[in-house]
Amino acid sequence: MLDPAEEPKSLTRSQIEDLRLAASKMNGVERRGFQAQMTLKYCQGKARLVETVFGWGRENIELGLGEKRTGIICVGLESAFSTAKPCQEKQPLLLWHYRCDKL
Repeated sequence: MLDPAEEPKSLTRSQIEDLRLAASKMNGVERRGFQAQMTLKYCQGKARLVETVFGWGRENIELGLGEKRTGIICVGLESAFSTAKPCQEKQPLLLWHYRCDKL
């Protein structure tokens, strides 16, 4: 159970579920920004409390708070480690036509 000093500010269970749903509909930077804002608004900026109340990842919240504080957006390396083939391998004629048009 949460310590009364650690309770989120005036949120009902329904409101918490709504905020979880809203965050689940967002991706990347947008989600981290939203989660960081809710952390500051309802949980005194405490990532561990947000993890307990909303079930959001603490590391993600800390990253969002850092982005909000500094204004620097962190970019992931998902595409670098992706198993998807590059466009040139999927459609080699596309690249060939593009090069011919530039000549």
